[in-house]
Amino acid sequence: YFKSKRDFKAAIDQFFAVTLPEIAGSLASRINDNFQTLKPASSS
Repeated sequence: YFKSKRDFKAAIDQFFAVTLPEIAGSLASRINDNFQTLKPASSS
């Protein structure tokens, strides 16, 4: 929860400027194109 729009924007800016570059290496090794296909649930 953010008290103001300014606080929210600051948190988003912090994420993209600091956090994302720090974790980019681990994300690159975890993200791939191997998506799991799920069957729809039955409606009965």
